[in-house]
Amino acid sequence: MVNVRKLPILLGTLIFVTAVALAGCGGGNAVNGSQGASPNSSNGSEPAAETAAPANEGTDKEPVTLKYTFWGSPQEKKAVEEATKKFTEKYPWITVNAVHIPESDYDAKLTAMVAANETPDAGYVHGELGEAWQKEGKFINFNEMFAKDTELKKEDFLDYIWFNGDDPSYTWGISTAGETFALFYNKDLFEEAGVEMPPAKAEDAWTWEQFVEAAKKLTIDKNGKNATDQGFDKANIKQFGVSFENWYGPVMAHIVNNEGDLVSADGTKFALDQPEAVEAIQRLADLINVHHVAPNPVQAKSIPSQAVALQSKLVAMSMHGQWINLDLGAAKVNYDIGVLPKMKRSVAMGISGVSAMFKSTKHPEETWLLTKFLADPSGALNLYRDGLWMPTLKKWYTDPALVAQWAENNPSHPPGFKEAFLNNLLNNSTPSPVYYVKNFGKVSSMAFSALDPVWLGKQSADEAMKEVASKVQPEIQGRYGR
Repeated sequence: MVNVRKLPILLGTLIFVTAVALAGCGGGNAVNGSQGASPNSSNGSEPAAETAAPANEGTDKEPVTLKYTFWGSPQEKKAVEEATKKFTEKYPWITVNAVHIPESDYDAKLTAMVAANETPDAGYVHGELGEAWQKEGKFINFNEMFAKDTELKKEDFLDYIWFNGDDPSYTWGISTAGETFALFYNKDLFEEAGVEMPPAKAEDAWTWEQFVEAAKKLTIDKNGKNATDQGFDKANIKQFGVSFENWYGPVMAHIVNNEGDLVSADGTKFALDQPEAVEAIQRLADLINVHHVAPNPVQAKSIPSQAVALQSKLVAMSMHGQWINLDLGAAKVNYDIGVLPKMKRSVAMGISGVSAMFKSTKHPEETWLLTKFLADPSGALNLYRDGLWMPTLKKWYTDPALVAQWAENNPSHPPGFKEAFLNNLLNNSTPSPVYYVKNFGKVSSMAFSALDPVWLGKQSADEAMKEVASKVQPEIQGRYGR
């Protein structure tokens, strides 16, 4: 997410959907809602005020129809449509036309809508496109809406989730969900190998050396030898100790753990060629090419998704985003979660796609009501309970009764979730560069595509980043206010 994707970036899920069809759920694999959520309807635990309106509310208002655009798997589509129906139950005079668009086509179709004066009232926006459009003033300023709202304050939300414009007082977008990265692991494989489970608390995080040693013991060749054994066959591995994806999100999660960044603190210089970033990238590459505990890019193509890799025991650990809780829980995998291994530190890097309100709407007040409603998990609790999203409202992290509604007693939130994800994101987080680096899309695309030969072992991280630095530097335009 929620593309953060990044945000974007993503794995297909057809094989997994087939594999878990009997379990009644399937999903994709991407940040910001490119995964699916269980189609299960609400279990009735939400406050009644969130799902039903007073009988006479809205009877004297003119009917309004809002267009809301979004991407996501079939399961997420169903969940968002159910949420917008609940919204209409609460606000009977407002009908929502929820328009689902495949993520691969999203930017092109949204751009065409805007050009044809058929702009939606609100919806998902990729950060790169949103950054360009905020310069043209296409979005409603969240700060202006909060200033008029008597029920909700900006301080009610997680601190890092805002997308700001060139004017520091202009907040044009909000994270669609709370999202970050941690260390997922198959408990059965740890028990078989006699390896201690990774810690869930950041203060207890494995050192990088401890993590590598565990990954070696969990990497098994066709003859049953692990990567610490003499005679280990690195050319015929049947089970890898760990896997990770190499788009900017997972890689940056380790770079920030080593106190590196995409651009310098003053926003003037490319920073992935600096020692902190280079060391973190090289450590990841060494998992593939030196320690032989992670699949190389060619081998990774045979793995449908990180969730499937854990479920099918192709890997013992996956350094990935919280959204794969959806697939792991639906498939009833015996898994748990630890924090990422530390370099100089172990922190949660917040990431997500964007939700925004378009300034061209003829119904700004109703669009604000919809945006607030969708930001509250009560409106679509299954998106959170089934593992796809984490909330953006702080109270859903701090109020035990609310936490129990989504993060307890369900297969998508194992014991380690609260420490590794919930508490870590709330109390020990830092934002991804997508929130503050200007011209992020161009800078990140150029920088991370230059790492392809590093993952293949054909170039060192230092060589690759120094080589691309002169090309990226002209694209560095500064940082947005935090």
